[in-house]
Amino acid sequence: MRRLFLVLVGALALYVGGRALVHALASHETRIAWVIDDMVDGFNATRMNPILDGLDRDFLDDTWGADRETVRAAAAHLFFNAVDGETKRFLYRVEWSLTSIVVSEGPAPSAQVVLEASFLEKRGESEVLAWKVRVEGDMHLQPEGEWCFARTRTTTLEGEKPR
Repeated sequence: MRRLFLVLVGALALYVGGRALVHALASHETRIAWVIDDMVDGFNATRMNPILDGLDRDFLDDTWGADRETVRAAAAHLFFNAVDGETKRFLYRVEWSLTSIVVSEGPAPSAQVVLEASFLEKRGESEVLAWKVRVEGDMHLQPEGEWCFARTRTTTLEGEKPR
């Protein structure tokens, strides 16, 4: 029994150490994609923290004039109000694709990111495109080693912003 316990502890330590090593050795581009993935996954799961974690405390969207608090309020409004009347499930899901990432190295690394996000609205068993947007973002590396958006500019490509 003790041997099994030691094997399990060793396997867990190897797993945690391996993940930490992969994260530490990942390129800036990969780490930026992980941040965006986390933000999208958070939205799809109606979880606020992953969305806000990807935004700098002084975040500003130049197109809408939205700061971090406005994004929080808008997401909370959607999470509580955009629900199916019968199932009570959230009506939206986001998919994203990366167009480009340009990382500038230096004492304060930064990146310019261009991506497209599609907000899909669930209608019964199907989904329809509600809003497709192009996001051009300026990101910076925080002292803790995580990337976040400082500023964005958005362009509607199709549809309307969910309300």
